[in-house]
Amino acid sequence: MDYRIAIPTIGRSQTIKKKTLDYLLRTDVDISKVDIFFSKPEEIPEYQESLKDIKIGNFVPTNQKHIRTQRNFISRYYPENTFVVGIDDDIESLQIKIDDKKTQELNQLNEFILNAFDISQKNKSDLWGVSAVLNPYFMKNTVSFNLKYIVGCFYGWRNTYLPKNILSEVAGIDGVLFGKEDYEKSIQYYKEDGKVTRFNYVAPKTKYYSEKGGIQTYRTINNEELGVQYLLKTYPLFCKRKKTKPEAYPEVRLRDSRIKKSL
Repeated sequence: MDYRIAIPTIGRSQTIKKKTLDYLLRTDVDISKVDIFFSKPEEIPEYQESLKDIKIGNFVPTNQKHIRTQRNFISRYYPENTFVVGIDDDIESLQIKIDDKKTQELNQLNEFILNAFDISQKNKSDLWGVSAVLNPYFMKNTVSFNLKYIVGCFYGWRNTYLPKNILSEVAGIDGVLFGKEDYEKSIQYYKEDGKVTRFNYVAPKTKYYSEKGGIQTYRTINNEELGVQYLLKTYPLFCKRKKTKPEAYPEVRLRDSRIKKSL
């Protein structure tokens, strides 16, 4: 089975080298599978200079300034039935659970990816992901197929041009597209396939929303709130608002309310 690795990026020529690509080079992944997608095509020469000693597959200009349109561009870029792994440009590593107190770096990443696609496809699930939080106590040695949040910093999918693979591009009154795109993708695939696949014993090592560049260029509490309201209105059966502090970013929790909890 062949696959491609898609990395969306903006303003992080050094970060992508020091983090995501440095990690991939420590694994068994063929680095020529990597395609980098540029929200700002004018940054390509800077990246090419920074990454001149790394055999990147393709440098792809997109001119898509929001992660929603960027991910839609990536989905339309690859032919149908291509297997694609999406990974952010600021991932320090993927970690695998050892026990309730310890994880270790996942270096057999190619083997993990191939196995992830094999398991998900055998179960007729076109989207797979990993645990969102790196905490070995809460990570489980399980593979789940119910409605789970598939975090957008590392996930895999069989590419199609079906609606489940295309994110909404509805914008708020400020003209900025809504946040929470990975929550929407999780729900869309679950609705269509009846499942999403998540490997709960693997999680990314990353500092969410801390690096300069990326979606921090437009992420605000108001924009995230609009994203939450959009999800609650559009997918009322599959999510509910999560209680957060007034000054915190708003969040949702995914749950299929059509399924009654057992007593």
